[in-house]
Amino acid sequence: MPLLVAGTNGVIALKIAKITGSPICYSQIDRYPDGEKYFRFACDVRGEDVVIFNSMHPNPDEILFETILIAETAYQSGAESVSCVFPYFAYARSIEKVRGEATPIHSIVKMLRNAGIRRIYTVDFHLQENVFGVEHHDLSGMEKLAEYCLEEFSDSFTVIAPDEKAVYWAKRFARKTDSEVIALRKIRIDAENVIVDPVRLELEGDVVIVDDIISTGGTVCQAARIAKKAGCRRVFAACTHAILAGDAMMRILESGIEDVVATDTILSPVSHVSVAETIAAALNF
Repeated sequence: MPLLVAGTNGVIALKIAKITGSPICYSQIDRYPDGEKYFRFACDVRGEDVVIFNSMHPNPDEILFETILIAETAYQSGAESVSCVFPYFAYARSIEKVRGEATPIHSIVKMLRNAGIRRIYTVDFHLQENVFGVEHHDLSGMEKLAEYCLEEFSDSFTVIAPDEKAVYWAKRFARKTDSEVIALRKIRIDAENVIVDPVRLELEGDVVIVDDIISTGGTVCQAARIAKKAGCRRVFAACTHAILAGDAMMRILESGIEDVVATDTILSPVSHVSVAETIAAALNF
Protein backbone atom coordinates (compact mmCIF):
# COMPACT_ATOMS: atom_id res chain seq x y z
CA MET A 1 0.00 0.00 0.00
CA PRO A 2 1.56 3.33 -1.03
CA LEU A 3 2.36 6.14 1.37
CA LEU A 4 0.63 9.35 0.27
CA VAL A 5 2.42 12.68 0.58
CA ALA A 6 0.22 15.76 0.24
CA GLY A 7 1.59 18.74 -1.63
CA THR A 8 -0.45 21.63 -2.98
CA ASN A 9 -3.59 19.57 -3.57
CA GLY A 10 -3.80 18.00 -0.16
CA VAL A 11 -7.59 17.74 -0.44
CA ILE A 12 -7.40 15.06 -3.14
CA ALA A 13 -4.69 13.21 -1.19
CA LEU A 14 -6.95 13.15 1.87
CA LYS A 15 -9.93 11.92 -0.16
CA ILE A 16 -7.86 9.11 -1.65
CA ALA A 17 -6.48 8.15 1.76
CA LYS A 18 -10.07 7.72 2.97
CA ILE A 19 -11.09 5.72 -0.11
CA THR A 20 -8.08 3.37 -0.16
CA GLY A 21 -7.10 3.26 3.49
CA SER A 22 -3.56 4.27 2.49
CA PRO A 23 -1.55 6.12 5.12
CA ILE A 24 -0.90 9.82 4.52
CA CYS A 25 2.35 11.48 5.50
CA TYR A 26 2.04 15.03 6.75
CA SER A 27 5.19 16.97 6.04
CA GLN A 28 6.62 20.39 6.80
CA ILE A 29 7.10 22.80 3.89
CA ASP A 30 8.42 26.20 4.87
CA ARG A 31 10.86 28.93 3.88
CA TYR A 32 14.05 30.25 5.37
CA PRO A 33 14.20 34.02 5.94
CA ASP A 34 16.08 34.47 2.64
CA GLY A 35 13.26 32.78 0.70
CA GLU A 36 14.88 29.35 0.25
CA LYS A 37 12.58 26.33 0.46
CA TYR A 38 12.61 24.05 3.51
CA PHE A 39 11.12 20.55 3.51
CA ARG A 40 11.01 17.76 6.09
CA PHE A 41 9.10 14.49 6.25
CA ALA A 42 7.06 14.12 9.44
CA CYS A 43 7.07 10.33 9.11
CA ASP A 44 9.47 7.50 8.31
CA VAL A 45 9.51 6.74 4.56
CA ARG A 46 12.11 3.95 4.65
CA GLY A 47 11.06 1.07 2.39
CA GLU A 48 7.87 2.86 1.34
CA ASP A 49 6.36 3.38 -2.11
CA VAL A 50 5.84 7.14 -1.84
CA VAL A 51 3.18 8.92 -3.92
CA ILE A 52 3.45 12.71 -4.08
CA PHE A 53 0.32 14.74 -4.82
CA ASN A 54 1.05 18.13 -6.38
CA SER A 55 -1.28 19.97 -8.73
CA MET A 56 0.68 22.55 -10.76
CA HIS A 57 -1.47 25.59 -10.01
CA PRO A 58 -1.27 28.45 -9.23
CA ASN A 59 2.55 28.56 -9.11
CA PRO A 60 3.79 25.79 -11.43
CA ASP A 61 7.51 26.65 -11.23
CA GLU A 62 7.53 26.60 -7.43
CA ILE A 63 5.40 23.45 -7.28
CA LEU A 64 7.69 21.64 -9.72
CA PHE A 65 10.75 22.46 -7.61
CA GLU A 66 8.88 21.40 -4.47
CA THR A 67 8.02 18.06 -6.08
CA ILE A 68 11.64 17.38 -7.01
CA LEU A 69 12.77 18.34 -3.51
CA ILE A 70 10.26 15.93 -1.94
CA ALA A 71 11.19 13.10 -4.34
CA GLU A 72 14.92 13.38 -3.78
CA THR A 73 14.44 13.69 -0.01
CA ALA A 74 12.32 10.53 -0.09
CA TYR A 75 15.10 8.54 -1.75
CA GLN A 76 17.72 10.01 0.58
CA SER A 77 15.50 8.86 3.46
CA GLY A 78 15.31 5.28 2.16
CA ALA A 79 12.08 5.20 0.16
CA GLU A 80 11.66 2.20 -2.16
CA SER A 81 10.09 4.19 -5.00
CA VAL A 82 8.57 7.58 -5.74
CA SER A 83 5.54 8.22 -7.94
CA CYS A 84 3.77 11.50 -8.62
CA VAL A 85 0.12 12.40 -9.08
CA PHE A 86 -0.27 15.67 -10.94
CA PRO A 87 -4.05 16.20 -11.15
CA TYR A 88 -3.27 19.29 -13.23
CA PHE A 89 0.01 19.28 -15.15
CA ALA A 90 1.19 22.67 -16.42
CA TYR A 91 3.47 23.40 -19.38
CA ALA A 92 1.60 20.98 -21.64
CA ARG A 93 0.37 23.41 -24.29
CA SER A 94 2.76 22.44 -27.09
CA ILE A 95 5.83 20.35 -27.92
CA GLU A 96 6.33 21.82 -31.37
CA LYS A 97 9.81 23.28 -31.83
CA VAL A 98 9.99 26.83 -33.14
CA ARG A 99 13.43 28.39 -33.53
CA GLY A 100 14.19 30.64 -30.57
CA GLU A 101 11.08 29.62 -28.62
CA ALA A 102 11.27 27.59 -25.42
CA THR A 103 9.52 24.23 -25.04
CA PRO A 104 9.54 23.92 -21.22
CA ILE A 105 8.00 20.44 -21.17
CA HIS A 106 11.31 18.93 -22.33
CA SER A 107 13.21 20.55 -19.44
CA ILE A 108 10.53 19.48 -16.96
CA VAL A 109 10.65 15.88 -18.15
CA LYS A 110 14.42 15.80 -17.64
CA MET A 111 14.09 17.15 -14.09
CA LEU A 112 11.41 14.62 -13.13
CA ARG A 113 13.38 11.70 -14.55
CA ASN A 114 16.60 12.86 -12.87
CA ALA A 115 14.71 12.95 -9.56
CA GLY A 116 13.99 9.22 -9.96
CA ILE A 117 10.22 9.48 -10.32
CA ARG A 118 9.07 6.11 -11.64
CA ARG A 119 5.36 6.62 -12.30
CA ILE A 120 3.39 9.70 -13.24
CA TYR A 121 -0.38 10.05 -13.03
CA THR A 122 -2.16 12.95 -14.71
CA VAL A 123 -5.79 13.85 -15.34
CA ASP A 124 -6.76 14.92 -18.89
CA PHE A 125 -3.18 15.76 -19.80
CA HIS A 126 -3.34 18.40 -22.52
CA LEU A 127 -0.72 16.81 -24.79
CA GLN A 128 -2.64 13.50 -24.89
CA GLU A 129 0.60 11.48 -25.11
CA ASN A 130 3.37 10.11 -22.91
CA VAL A 131 6.28 12.51 -23.14
CA PHE A 132 7.79 11.52 -19.79
CA GLY A 133 9.79 8.42 -20.72
CA VAL A 134 8.51 6.61 -17.59
CA GLU A 135 5.28 4.80 -16.77
CA HIS A 136 2.49 7.31 -17.35
CA HIS A 137 -1.21 6.93 -16.58
CA ASP A 138 -3.46 9.66 -17.96
CA LEU A 139 -6.86 9.50 -16.31
CA SER A 140 -9.99 11.46 -17.21
CA GLY A 141 -12.67 13.42 -15.43
CA MET A 142 -14.93 13.61 -18.47
CA GLU A 143 -17.23 10.72 -17.57
CA LYS A 144 -17.90 12.11 -14.09
CA LEU A 145 -18.42 15.61 -15.50
CA ALA A 146 -20.95 14.16 -17.95
CA GLU A 147 -22.83 12.44 -15.11
CA TYR A 148 -22.98 15.74 -13.22
CA CYS A 149 -24.30 17.62 -16.26
CA LEU A 150 -27.04 15.05 -16.80
CA GLU A 151 -28.14 15.36 -13.19
CA GLU A 152 -27.77 19.11 -12.68
CA PHE A 153 -28.02 20.86 -16.07
CA SER A 154 -30.16 18.95 -18.55
CA ASP A 155 -31.14 15.38 -19.46
CA SER A 156 -30.47 16.01 -23.16
CA PHE A 157 -28.00 18.32 -24.89
CA THR A 158 -25.59 18.82 -27.77
CA VAL A 159 -21.87 18.76 -26.92
CA ILE A 160 -19.69 21.47 -28.46
CA ALA A 161 -15.90 21.20 -28.69
CA PRO A 162 -14.68 24.81 -28.92
CA ASP A 163 -11.64 23.83 -31.02
CA GLU A 164 -10.06 20.84 -32.73
CA LYS A 165 -7.99 19.88 -29.67
CA ALA A 166 -11.09 19.69 -27.48
CA VAL A 167 -12.75 17.11 -29.73
CA TYR A 168 -10.92 14.32 -27.89
CA TRP A 169 -12.47 15.30 -24.54
CA ALA A 170 -15.84 16.20 -26.02
CA LYS A 171 -16.15 12.69 -27.49
CA ARG A 172 -15.30 11.06 -24.15
CA PHE A 173 -17.90 13.26 -22.49
CA ALA A 174 -20.52 12.57 -25.20
CA ARG A 175 -20.14 8.79 -25.00
CA LYS A 176 -21.49 8.98 -21.46
CA THR A 177 -24.45 11.17 -22.44
CA ASP A 178 -25.19 9.71 -25.88
CA SER A 179 -24.90 13.21 -27.36
CA GLU A 180 -23.94 14.63 -30.73
CA VAL A 181 -20.55 16.39 -30.87
CA ILE A 182 -20.04 19.57 -32.90
CA ALA A 183 -16.47 20.83 -33.33
CA LEU A 184 -15.58 24.48 -33.81
CA ARG A 185 -12.25 25.82 -35.06
CA LYS A 186 -9.99 28.07 -33.00
CA ILE A 187 -7.38 30.44 -34.42
CA ARG A 188 -4.78 31.59 -31.89
CA ILE A 189 -3.67 35.22 -32.26
CA ASP A 190 -1.15 35.30 -29.39
CA ALA A 191 -0.62 33.82 -25.90
CA GLU A 192 -3.84 35.36 -24.54
CA ASN A 193 -6.13 35.96 -27.53
CA VAL A 194 -7.98 33.55 -29.81
CA ILE A 195 -10.70 33.71 -32.42
CA VAL A 196 -13.29 30.95 -32.78
CA ASP A 197 -14.37 30.60 -36.39
CA PRO A 198 -18.08 31.58 -36.54
CA VAL A 199 -19.28 28.54 -38.50
CA ARG A 200 -22.90 28.29 -39.66
CA LEU A 201 -24.91 26.18 -37.22
CA GLU A 202 -28.52 25.42 -36.47
CA LEU A 203 -29.11 24.34 -32.89
CA GLU A 204 -32.06 23.75 -30.63
CA GLY A 205 -32.33 22.61 -27.03
CA ASP A 206 -29.44 22.81 -24.57
CA VAL A 207 -25.69 22.87 -25.25
CA VAL A 208 -22.69 21.94 -23.11
CA ILE A 209 -19.30 23.33 -24.18
CA VAL A 210 -16.62 20.82 -23.16
CA ASP A 211 -12.87 21.39 -22.87
CA ASP A 212 -10.01 20.19 -20.71
CA ILE A 213 -9.02 23.67 -19.45
CA ILE A 214 -10.80 26.97 -18.99
CA SER A 215 -8.17 29.62 -18.35
CA THR A 216 -9.14 33.15 -19.40
CA GLY A 217 -12.54 32.03 -20.67
CA GLY A 218 -11.98 33.60 -24.09
CA THR A 219 -12.52 30.44 -26.11
CA VAL A 220 -15.57 29.20 -24.21
CA CYS A 221 -17.20 32.67 -24.33
CA GLN A 222 -16.84 32.89 -28.10
CA ALA A 223 -18.20 29.35 -28.47
CA ALA A 224 -21.18 30.29 -26.28
CA ARG A 225 -22.02 33.29 -28.44
CA ILE A 226 -21.87 31.12 -31.57
CA ALA A 227 -24.19 28.56 -29.95
CA LYS A 228 -26.65 31.27 -28.88
CA LYS A 229 -26.66 32.77 -32.36
CA ALA A 230 -27.35 29.31 -33.78
CA GLY A 231 -30.59 29.12 -31.80
CA CYS A 232 -29.87 26.91 -28.78
CA ARG A 233 -31.99 27.29 -25.64
CA ARG A 234 -29.38 27.28 -22.87
CA VAL A 235 -25.58 27.02 -22.78
CA PHE A 236 -23.50 25.35 -20.07
CA ALA A 237 -19.76 24.68 -19.81
CA ALA A 238 -17.77 21.77 -18.38
CA CYS A 239 -14.02 21.36 -17.98
CA THR A 240 -11.55 19.30 -16.01
CA HIS A 241 -9.22 22.13 -14.97
CA ALA A 242 -10.81 25.45 -14.00
CA ILE A 243 -7.96 27.95 -13.87
CA LEU A 244 -10.38 30.90 -14.24
CA ALA A 245 -7.67 33.55 -14.47
CA GLY A 246 -8.54 37.14 -13.62
CA ASP A 247 -12.18 37.99 -14.33
CA ALA A 248 -12.78 34.82 -16.35
CA MET A 249 -15.84 33.74 -14.37
CA MET A 250 -17.50 37.12 -14.83
CA ARG A 251 -16.80 37.04 -18.57
CA ILE A 252 -18.21 33.53 -18.84
CA LEU A 253 -21.48 34.45 -17.16
CA GLU A 254 -21.76 37.67 -19.18
CA SER A 255 -21.42 35.64 -22.40
CA GLY A 256 -24.73 33.92 -21.67
CA ILE A 257 -23.46 30.68 -20.14
CA GLU A 258 -25.90 29.53 -17.45
CA ASP A 259 -23.46 27.57 -15.29
CA VAL A 260 -20.00 25.98 -15.25
CA VAL A 261 -18.74 22.77 -13.68
CA ALA A 262 -15.18 21.54 -13.19
CA THR A 263 -13.33 18.84 -11.27
CA ASP A 264 -11.20 19.25 -8.16
CA THR A 265 -7.86 18.91 -9.97
CA ILE A 266 -7.70 22.65 -9.27
CA LEU A 267 -9.78 23.95 -6.40
CA SER A 268 -12.19 26.64 -7.62
CA PRO A 269 -15.74 27.89 -6.97
CA VAL A 270 -17.04 25.52 -9.70
CA SER A 271 -15.09 22.38 -8.70
CA HIS A 272 -18.17 20.29 -7.98
CA VAL A 273 -16.90 16.97 -9.38
CA SER A 274 -14.16 14.94 -7.67
CA VAL A 275 -11.64 12.75 -9.51
CA ALA A 276 -10.45 11.17 -6.25
CA GLU A 277 -12.15 7.82 -6.95
CA THR A 278 -10.69 7.72 -10.44
CA ILE A 279 -7.17 8.34 -9.14
CA ALA A 280 -7.62 5.91 -6.26
CA ALA A 281 -8.59 3.13 -8.68
CA ALA A 282 -5.45 3.79 -10.74
CA LEU A 283 -3.12 3.67 -7.71
CA ASN A 284 -3.30 -0.09 -7.58
CA PHE A 285 0.32 -1.14 -7.16
